Amino acid sequence: MIRFALGYRRPDEGGRTMGRTRARGTAAVALVGMSTLLLAGCSLFGDDAPLPAPTGHAAPSASATPGPVGGSAAADDTAQPVAAPQAVPAGTVVAETDAVSKTGDTSIHVRVVANDHGTFDAQLSDYRTTQPQPMSVQFRRTAQYGDGGDTEAVATTQWDADAQPPATVSLSDGGPYPDWLHTVVLVPQSDGDDSARPWVYKVLAIGKLSWSIPNPDPDLHVTLGTARPGAYGYAFDAADETLRGTTGTPVSYKVNEGDDQSTIAKRFGITVDQLRWLNPTMQTRGNNWVLAGSWINLDPASR
Repeated sequence: MIRFALGYRRPDEGGRTMGRTRARGTAAVALVGMSTLLLAGCSLFGDDAPLPAPTGHAAPSASATPGPVGGSAAADDTAQPVAAPQAVPAGTVVAETDAVSKTGDTSIHVRVVANDHGTFDAQLSDYRTTQPQPMSVQFRRTAQYGDGGDTEAVATTQWDADAQPPATVSLSDGGPYPDWLHTVVLVPQSDGDDSARPWVYKVLAIGKLSWSIPNPDPDLHVTLGTARPGAYGYAFDAADETLRGTTGTPVSYKVNEGDDQSTIAKRFGITVDQLRWLNPTMQTRGNNWVLAGSWINLDPASR
């Protein structure tokens, strides 16, 4: 059937034409047959062995890529946390005191210890009182008996009248150098009916803290520079007199609108870290701006 289809001519073309056409058709069929045999994997000589595979480049094996020399593990690109600055070794006691009320009927023992996070913890013990009431412990820069609230207080922790204070309180909010907190206080809290308790929210007991944290900048020296954009406020001396030019010893600075930490530090010849150490409660906006109208301390002794 294939030969007939390939060699078909109309009858009126003559016998010779049809003969040549049939011969060509027969040859074509033979070629098709040979191709079929070759594709089936057989040779013209009757060998039934399959055709050899192509001899191109072999694919690389999994072991072709060399491993780490000496069998060491591949490098770990995972970012490691940066350790916080450590003022003293962990476990070191840096301050210890007793906060006691005026009458002596309420007191607590406080010991401050360096932890392994670069900050400090306060250990509370021996709490006693003859008048059980909700109470809180707070760490403040300064305090007097009867003082009210303090927005700069650190580590404020409260407990109920029938409970004991926690054994440990974190001072992490005080930073790596919390020695600016000179007092620890006990402050009575509300019990829901405070009509007969006028002392609620007022300092009941006080303990003075003497720290043994080394000064990170014992040779810190503040100089007076000229006003400039970013540090356009007024500087004052110990007598609270305004300093002009570059003469005098500045101990404080009143922040002007648009002032920033880095420029203030440059004006007074110190680094930003030193400025922050001098002012652990500096009022800032964002990462660099300082709140206009606030005061900057420039005296290490007044920290």
